[in-house]
Amino acid sequence: MDLELLVEIGCEEIPARYFDSILEQLNLRFSQSLSEFKLPAGQIDILATPRRLIVVIHQLASCQPDRTEIITGPPFAQAFENDKTPTRAAEGFARKHHLRVEDLRCMETDKGRYLGFEKKIPGKEAGQILLELLPSILTHLEFPRRMKWEESHFFFGRPIRWLLCLLGGQVLPARLAGLEASNQTYGHRILDSNLRIEVRDFEDYCNQLSKLHVQIDPNARLEKIRGLLQKVAANHQGTVIHDPDLLKTVVYLNEHPSVVCGNFDPSYLRLPREVLITVMREHQKYFSLQDSQGKLLPKFLAVVDSDEVHHSSITLGHERVLRARLADASFFWDADIKISLEDRCEKLKKIIFQEKLGSVYDKTGRMGMLAEFIAKSLKRHDLLEDLRLAAKICKADLTTEMVKEFTNLQGIMGGLYAQAQGISEIVASAIYDHYKPAAAEDSSPRSLVGAILSVSDKLDSVIAAFSIGQVPTGSKDPLALRRQTLGVIKVLLDHRISLSISQVAAKAHSNLKRLPQRNFEETYREFRDFLKDRMKFVFREQGYRYDEINAVVEVDSDNPLECLERLRAIAAMRSSQDFYSLSVSFKRIKNILVKAGLDNNNTLPVDPELFQAEEERNLFRKIESIEPAIRRSRKTHEYQAAFELLASLRPQVDRFFDQVLVMADDKALQKNRLGLLGNLLMIFTDLADISEIVVS
Repeated sequence: MDLELLVEIGCEEIPARYFDSILEQLNLRFSQSLSEFKLPAGQIDILATPRRLIVVIHQLASCQPDRTEIITGPPFAQAFENDKTPTRAAEGFARKHHLRVEDLRCMETDKGRYLGFEKKIPGKEAGQILLELLPSILTHLEFPRRMKWEESHFFFGRPIRWLLCLLGGQVLPARLAGLEASNQTYGHRILDSNLRIEVRDFEDYCNQLSKLHVQIDPNARLEKIRGLLQKVAANHQGTVIHDPDLLKTVVYLNEHPSVVCGNFDPSYLRLPREVLITVMREHQKYFSLQDSQGKLLPKFLAVVDSDEVHHSSITLGHERVLRARLADASFFWDADIKISLEDRCEKLKKIIFQEKLGSVYDKTGRMGMLAEFIAKSLKRHDLLEDLRLAAKICKADLTTEMVKEFTNLQGIMGGLYAQAQGISEIVASAIYDHYKPAAAEDSSPRSLVGAILSVSDKLDSVIAAFSIGQVPTGSKDPLALRRQTLGVIKVLLDHRISLSISQVAAKAHSNLKRLPQRNFEETYREFRDFLKDRMKFVFREQGYRYDEINAVVEVDSDNPLECLERLRAIAAMRSSQDFYSLSVSFKRIKNILVKAGLDNNNTLPVDPELFQAEEERNLFRKIESIEPAIRRSRKTHEYQAAFELLASLRPQVDRFFDQVLVMADDKALQKNRLGLLGNLLMIFTDLADISEIVVS
């Protein structure tokens, strides 16, 4: 008989940022645990509100299936005498298991034939398993911060106040954090005065809580909030400024969401749009409104855990709080703008970038040198003056009151202050954008100056961290080096900047002077592997196949833009029959050379005078004829043309392997032929290791 399991952990309000991880963990742990205990189950639903975590398992088997276990004793050859009477070993084995010798038989196993029997083991009941399982799963949930609040010293994200647990409509007497499970839960804390109710099953649970102003399904709350925001915004002649992260947050701040619209003094619209939106969003979790022209309106929308009866008083309270917040922001803006960004730079000496890597002031100096190096590498000397100024003052906003209050505005405020202080638009926008991209879906800096500044900032941080051995491990990445390296790759690709990472990294390392604890070779060796992994991730996200990516990145990952262009060429060529056949031949060439102890760094000279077969002469001539064109194509980044030239080798390569014995008895002849294949391998691997291509 199938059962329904309903578990509700009632807590004090859990922070909204915890829920993504908690819900994922609950789903994974219940799925894995039921599988490990071989307890069949149907769909698992994980639901949540700010003060309750809910697990519903449908069609849960009432017990484990019975299983059969083979119990073996002595080897069968030692179980009976020649006259087929049982030996003492056989009799002892039977007696130990309360059986007769006649009940035993020969069991075939991987280790041979043994005397034994099949033992039927009844499955455990679901309730028995769950009493063991539930405390274990909940004890091992991971939270950013955990609390203990009662005598058993149980740790959880927030104190647990009640525990509901029903299996097949009956209370399962699980114990947790000093509480015993019951069939009781509670309605909305305010609207229904935390009314305690008893429930029979999940359907009854949903129905009763719905009447008590509790919507347990976060997706249903999300859709309700989204619809209310659009409706209320339209009623006030505005549209909601898109903010998916804030929307996801407010879903877990409410059990019975509704939306109110408040106003603020239009005089505050003199503040930059970014400041107003951040003030409303960060502290108060308000949504901003704009008109049809995209101009900010002096209004806000708040998602509240209440009903319309209380909206008037709630709105007044929110307006009063926002008034104070905006007054502070206005004061910060007026005070900050009085001091120029250049005058603020000296204060950066007192802000530590990293304990072993000096101050932020030191970092901006390194950024300036690195940005200048990159601009010269790109032959963009016209950008040098703007880059020097941008690098010098880009972190100066860290000393402002606005950024101290709203740290996520760093860079943005620097750009706004630069603009307000009359600094050129090119420099101001570069400063505004230089932290971009903050995530994979974020945009890159708008200008080339901003792109170079962004890459300089990120590569300085990454190389500096690697130089002191501070490398990301597991989930620990305090300097966000993974994100910053992904950012470097994205900016270079988005702006189509062709840049040698190893050369820039060497300059970044030399800028550190006496700070590194590792030399450049050691630093870059580890960083190169780290960079490869990030590049593979970026290219997978763009839809390229894993074998195409490996073929390109494993050969040369120094220039991300070149890697992408070679990758595009391989993807375009792989459907060609010549390319596939050549890939097979390339694997063969590589295997032959590896067995002979040769590779790209250890090749043999080729003497055309030693050729005996016409096929090896033809292959040699073909290689000589196309090699200059391949090198020209690579220099001009025409990689598909280069791969097409390589594919044109197929007839000569096929005939070579059909007619020529590479590992000839004559050692001179053998070395010459290995040298010919080695030259061919070098031409190939200058572009990609096509032996990585999976041929189906």
